[in-house]
Amino acid sequence: MEKREERFSGNENEELLYEMVMRIHEQPYKFVLAITGGGAETIGQLLRYGGGSSTVLEAIVPYSSGALDDLIGKKPEKYASTATVRAMAMAAYRRALSLTENDETANSRDLMGVAASCKLTTGSGEREGREHEIYVGIQSFDRTVEKTLKLTKRRSRQEEEHIAACMIIDFIAKECGWDGEMLLDRLLSKEECVEERDATTSLEIAQMLARPDSIMKRPDLKPDVVMLNLKDKVADEKPEIIFSGSFNPCHRNHILMAEQAYRKLGKKVHFEISITNVDKPPIDFISLQERLYSLREYRNRDFLGNIYLTVAPLFIQKAKLFENATFIIGADTAIRLFKVRYYRNDDDMRNMLAEFREKNIHFLVFRRKDVQLDIEPEISDLCEVVPLEEYEDNGTSSSDIRKEMGIE
Repeated sequence: MEKREERFSGNENEELLYEMVMRIHEQPYKFVLAITGGGAETIGQLLRYGGGSSTVLEAIVPYSSGALDDLIGKKPEKYASTATVRAMAMAAYRRALSLTENDETANSRDLMGVAASCKLTTGSGEREGREHEIYVGIQSFDRTVEKTLKLTKRRSRQEEEHIAACMIIDFIAKECGWDGEMLLDRLLSKEECVEERDATTSLEIAQMLARPDSIMKRPDLKPDVVMLNLKDKVADEKPEIIFSGSFNPCHRNHILMAEQAYRKLGKKVHFEISITNVDKPPIDFISLQERLYSLREYRNRDFLGNIYLTVAPLFIQKAKLFENATFIIGADTAIRLFKVRYYRNDDDMRNMLAEFREKNIHFLVFRRKDVQLDIEPEISDLCEVVPLEEYEDNGTSSSDIRKEMGIE
């Protein structure tokens, strides 16, 4: 058998890498890797010593912008960012759930999605002042973690690629219980340091997402719901007014709509966030925490009821959870919800409208600046449009508000 000292020939960095990789493979964790080019040598490092089949379920490199858009179901505001890498990690976690669906030995608590997105040196023609950044994210059963490294020392592309790979290995090893020296400790200057942020969630919420897509997307799936009570006095109040949205973040226009609904209908407004989406990965727990914080700022306002977290991205699913309710929606949502072109055929829409009427569901529709809103007569019994003199959205988008607030 090859002796340890012969294997590494005095290369201490190689020896440390070997020890960390083998420790990773000894643990029960299994993961899917999604790496956008920078740091792709991680894949080879995890497989080069053997034992990789025990931990690596799949490794993908969504190198083009189109491939990354397809992975996370949207075009991100920034390709190299904490928000993007968290979405990638969630998509990888969801993939891990699907790949182990029929594996009776797999435990959803031992699955991870690992992602990396980098902005590295492009060589001599690079724009002056361009920052070099490495973002790594891990999504597990009940935890989202992100790490950010801004490189300040001038290095070659090869050196930066190696740092990115070592950062990913360090991150995975730490999540697998490694408490020894890290590879980056030997590679970074004193001015360079890794920033970390994480968020955990409750068992109830974690279990909502710990099912593969084949189960999560079944039409007969009963949507899960978790109530977050902000005020004891409304804990048992029946939710009759529901404001559904992503609330990324909750901002001035949302609050104006909720206050107007509260005055008009005389009932507290309960907010609902579906942590799953029809064509995008679920909301990661850091992003969820930020959205809940933005809502909790209004906990002492009279209009605010409870917050409900669901896995009901479609209004037809929400109707099953909140019968006899009025939903607050904006003009854009109303257009998508009530126009035939958004459905496969006329029957789909007719069946949905019949379900709304059976469940006694109504909609309070708020206008948006520069959006033409026409409610057709056949659905007038379901919708009430707030007159322009009472409310008109000023047209400010959530993405613009996130930029103002410095949220990715």
